[in-house]
Parts: sequence; structure tokens; C-alpha cells
Amino acid sequence: MLQHIEISNFILIHQLSLPVSNGMTVMTGETGAGKSILLGALGAALGGRLAAKSVLKDSSKKAVIELTIKVSESLKAEFEILDIDYAKDTVFRRELLPSGKSRCFINDTPVKAADLARFAGSFIDINSQSDSGLLHRVGQQMELIDAFANATKERSAYLQVFEKYTTIKDELRRLEELGQNDDLDYLRFVVNELKNVHIEEGEYETIEDQLLQAKSLKENLDQFHSLYGLLNKDGGALDQIYSVENALNKIIASQGSFEKYLPSLAEAVSTLTDLAKATKDSMNTGFDEGELEALKERKRSIDAMVRKHRVLTPEELMDKKSGLVEKLEKLENKEKELERLSKELVKVEADLEGKAELLHAKRMKASDTIQKAFATYLERVDLPKAKLEMTWEKVAASVHGTYKPVFMFAANPGSAMEPLHKVASGGEQSRIKLALKAVLGKHAALSTQIFDEIDTGISGSTAEKVGALMKELADNQQIITITHLPQVAAAGNTHWKVVKNQLENDTTSQVNPLNKEQRVDEIARLLSGTKVTEAAKNQAKVLLNPL
Repeated sequence: MLQHIEISNFILIHQLSLPVSNGMTVMTGETGAGKSILLGALGAALGGRLAAKSVLKDSSKKAVIELTIKVSESLKAEFEILDIDYAKDTVFRRELLPSGKSRCFINDTPVKAADLARFAGSFIDINSQSDSGLLHRVGQQMELIDAFANATKERSAYLQVFEKYTTIKDELRRLEELGQNDDLDYLRFVVNELKNVHIEEGEYETIEDQLLQAKSLKENLDQFHSLYGLLNKDGGALDQIYSVENALNKIIASQGSFEKYLPSLAEAVSTLTDLAKATKDSMNTGFDEGELEALKERKRSIDAMVRKHRVLTPEELMDKKSGLVEKLEKLENKEKELERLSKELVKVEADLEGKAELLHAKRMKASDTIQKAFATYLERVDLPKAKLEMTWEKVAASVHGTYKPVFMFAANPGSAMEPLHKVASGGEQSRIKLALKAVLGKHAALSTQIFDEIDTGISGSTAEKVGALMKELADNQQIITITHLPQVAAAGNTHWKVVKNQLENDTTSQVNPLNKEQRVDEIARLLSGTKVTEAAKNQAKVLLNPL
């Protein structure tokens, strides 16, 4: 269920914080007050497409729309798929930036707009008269029908086989296209050449490191020779310190007090000896010239192959080798593989058709119940003479099955049944859509239905029936409806009024929840217009408190 709406800096809305109640919420207001702005903000928070820069009230600041939705724990797995932390009260946020870009978040985790739309759209559905939505979206129709028919098991079984079917079809297509523009003899030549090329992972980097070390050692060799000479040549540092040591020992023979200097002198001798040894070792660790030349030749060979085969790195060369070897193997076995896949496809197609028929049978079994419910609900939206039938058309296998529903409609007795979207008027389509939602939506997972003036084009007793039907739907789902009809407005459990405030240098829209007295005044306004009469108020009270 939608719990809370937060909007800032969106078109005429400066700041809005609006709690949302269960049941049926109605939203009214003068034309141009900003009802469509609120709906636009909700659409943006649900991942809808829009031009971000054009909706900023203050173009120097970002707009933020947040929806807090209570989410069932059964959907934790969906959160894990997107690597999002689950929260019982989940926040869907859309930020529209002055740069024209936008950012989407679910519980502060960045997501793509498509993910936001897919995820949030499973909780909230927006219906408008201009958007025939459900009447054209086969996928949405199927989801509602399958929920009604309790066909989850059959659909899951069908989808498993359909996935295998599409995989084999894709493999066949790729294999048929494979090698159409290739010279097989040349491909064999290239593969044979590359088969003689083997570069270990990390080998090229190791060669480069060793060559750098050899260069560094060569540059330092003169310094090592110079240092070793200073230490170890005749008359060098070691000879001199040994002479000092002999002289000190002679002095100690007569002057014992100098004995205290012997340990330090011995330590100095040891240090210089170690230094001389380390210097000599460094002079002897240079690369053998033959080894060095072999490394250079290996690097030149790899570089030449990388250039020849137009790749950037030795790793890419090895990847190309693997790809060409695999491609050649497939081409040389293409006919056998095509035959194998074709035979497998025949088996899978038979399995798919069987699963599709089982799924269709489950849907057909529910069709009679759905059909009867249609008749009841058409009467409830004041189309008592109309006839709506759900037929099934055989189609190519798709993710939805091998049949699609076709809604046939006749507005009057004796009229020929024709596809609904071709013959129903705008007002009729609105009411039929509401009837479809009432019939099929009872078993769907959608928690919130938003109706955008779906009652346009009706009045009087029809409006009263539509309002009553929406209120009934609100027993199982959260309903929010934008309306200009007093009969529909009176049916709500909660009433919001959208008001536009025009100041000298600013215009803002705000949404005000109404109390009982304010609801009477607003419904009276809908009944009588700008000048609210006592008669209108009395009629409003009757609508709000029917006998």
C-alpha cells in the first residue's frame, strides 16, 4: 500500500508531504489547480519518462519525489535480485537535476529508471481515459487473467519450456548466419597460425618487468663497480680499516684504556665486509646476454602477432584465438549441429505446444466465470445493454502463451460484436476498463490503483454507480481517483482538494486533506459551480450520508 508522498520543487509544487490512507481517496479541484501535476510527479517516481529540466519550479535546484510503499516480506527475493536492502516501508525516490539528468533510488540504492518502473509498477497502476492501457497490453491482461484462473503452476511450466525453445531458436539462427561471409580456407590458415601462439596469462607483463630490471641493473653496474673498488681495492676502505685495527691493538698492549674502542671498530669492519659482499653479489646478478636477447625476441614476437591480428593486448589475442578455434569447429561441424538442433527443436516445440494447451485450458476454464462477472459489472457501470465477450485468438508462441485474449464488444442489443478498442467510445472504454479491473483485479497483486478522471463523460446515476464500484474495489485495494463528479467524490473515504495559490511573483499548488465540513463545501461546489447554494450543501450532505 502507498503510505506517503513527498514532493519538492516539481512544477508548481514547492513542498508537499502527504500521508495516504487505505480505502478510497478522491482528489478534486478547479481545472488547472494542479491535479495533473501531482499525477505527473507520481508517474516520475514510478520511473516514467520526462524532460527533467522542464519540471523544476526553481531551475537551480533539483526536484525530489518520494513514495513510501508498504512491501510484503514475500518480495524479499525481488530485492535481492537487484541487490537492494529490503525494508517493510520501502522508499522509491526520483531526483530530477538542473542538468536535465535524473537519478532513481530504491531504499537509497541507485537503480536504473527501467528497474524503478518495473519494480514500483508492480505495486501501483495508473489508469487514465487517454491511456487505454489494459485494453491493449496483452501482458497485463494475461497477468490478471492468470491470477484470476490460479494458473501460476501451468504458466511457470510453460515458461521453462519456452525459455529452452527460444534458446534453441537463437542458436539455430546464429549457426545459420555463421560463416556466411567467411573464407573457410583463410580461417583455417589463421587458426593454424594462432595455434602455434601460446601466451601464458601474465607472461607479457613478466617479460616487461624483467627487461626493466635488466635495464636498471645495467645502468647501476658502474656505480656498483666504483663502490666495490672503494671498498676492496689495494689501499681501499677495508685495507685502511684493517690497518687501523692493527695499530689500535698495538696501543692497547701498552694503553689498556683504548680497548673500549675495539667492539665499535670490529662492528665497522663487519659492516664494510657485508657491504662489499652485497655489492659484489649485485654485480653478478645481471642478466645473461643470451637470456636477455631471448626475452627481447619473445617480446618482439608477441608484439608482432598482436599488431598482425589487430588487437590491443596479448590477452585479446588469446581471446581471439579461442573464438576463431571455436568458430572453425562450429563451421566444420555446422551441418551436423544444424541437424541436431533442428531435431531438438521439434521435440521442444511439441513439449511447448503441450504446455501451452494445458495453460490455455486453465485459462478457458476461468473464462466462463470471468464472462459472467463481466455482465454483472457492465450493468454496475450503467452499460446494462452492452455485451462484452472474451475470446481467444491463436498466435505464435510468446512469453504469454500461444493464445491471446480478444475483448469483443457490442454497445447495444443487435449490434455486431467487434473488437472493443475499435467500437467503444471514450466514456464507454473508461467504464469498461473499470469493470475489467473489478473483475480481474480482485486476484491481482497490485496494491494501489490510481484513476485519472476515468469517469469523464458520465453523470447522474452512472456516476453514482461508478463511485460505488470504486468504493467496493477499495475493500481489497487502495484506490486514488481524480474526479469532477460529486457522486464519485462522495464515495471516498478520504478527500484531497488541490488548490492553486497565485501571489504577485509566484504560483504554487498544494493538496489539502478535507474534514467533514470542508467535504460538504467541496462537493457542493462540484454540484453548483463557483456559487455554492444551500440547496447544493444539502444535496452534498445527502450524497455523503445516503439513507
